[in-house]
Amino acid sequence: MARKLFFCLVILLLCVSVAIGTSGCSPQESPRQGETHSKEAPPSQKSAPPDKVVFNLHHLPDYPVYWAALDKGFWAEQNLDVKVIRGYGSTDTIAKIATKKAEFGLADIGALIMARAKEDIKVKAVANYQTYFPVLIFYHKSSGIKQPKDLEGKTIVSSPNSALRLFFPAFARATGIEQSKVQWKIVDMTLQKAVFVRGEADAWLQDNRTIPVLEKLGVPVQFFSFKQDANIDRYGLSIIVHEDTIAQNPDLVRRFVAGYLKGVRYCLEHPSEVGEILKKYVPETDANVAVKSWQIEVEQGTVVSDESLEKGLGWISRDKMTRTIDLSLDAYNIQKEIAPETVYTTEFLPEEPIYPPKK
Repeated sequence: MARKLFFCLVILLLCVSVAIGTSGCSPQESPRQGETHSKEAPPSQKSAPPDKVVFNLHHLPDYPVYWAALDKGFWAEQNLDVKVIRGYGSTDTIAKIATKKAEFGLADIGALIMARAKEDIKVKAVANYQTYFPVLIFYHKSSGIKQPKDLEGKTIVSSPNSALRLFFPAFARATGIEQSKVQWKIVDMTLQKAVFVRGEADAWLQDNRTIPVLEKLGVPVQFFSFKQDANIDRYGLSIIVHEDTIAQNPDLVRRFVAGYLKGVRYCLEHPSEVGEILKKYVPETDANVAVKSWQIEVEQGTVVSDESLEKGLGWISRDKMTRTIDLSLDAYNIQKEIAPETVYTTEFLPEEPIYPPKK
């Protein structure tokens, strides 16, 4: 009996030993110390955190195109986290880019040329937005102004660092205005409209998008055009970047421009949505006026030109940039040669152009 019990005990121990050995080879084995067994993708397969950049506007945040780029995820697609901040005039925005307080800016190309001529700042345009300088001089119908020269003895309201005022000398020279006889009322850009509407100034320098704003207010006005009345046909607002950013992180510039231009195209394809998009980010926006302002930009060719139809949105041609430089320097009688290549580059426009929608 004892021998039988001993034999059974040996068999039992052998079975336990086999069971332990089998479980030790199981795929469910817990990781050993220092080892990692994870179902997550290795770090090389994970997307990198988005690059955070600041986009400094030239003015108040009242253009729909950059909000569309943000709202529709076009910058997110480029792995960018873009912070949009208001500006205080093109010259101030250019200074912010020159001192690297923001990576990207929206500013008037003429103001950039002037800064390049005077201070040789290392900032370039990498994509165009306004195909021409859409500046208008609004004036009250009751002011007695009939022709540009009638602005002599009148008061024009504008803001500090405004590229519009910066280029008034070019308009004055082209239309025979004696500048010393024009009076200026300089206020913060947020106060200009109120000053003009209240009649505290006879005229107001603004762009063509302001037409529906004044129509809504019921202010009877007329206007002169820099392009039509003074033949000032040059590029306007453009995306600007510091040369160091271009040299050190060209891929960042390329991605930012691609997302931005997709925002422009979206607004061209969905014009009825621009008011809703703007109001989402700028709650005080009148959505209906925003739609009308965008329609004027499109109808008057501010955003789309023959160049952009052929080469894609954002395109800058050497010929027109040369003319823009000549007009800008001539405005202040600056005798200096500036090579177009020092002011702009098309290197960062998409290899596959982003064309405006066909009419």
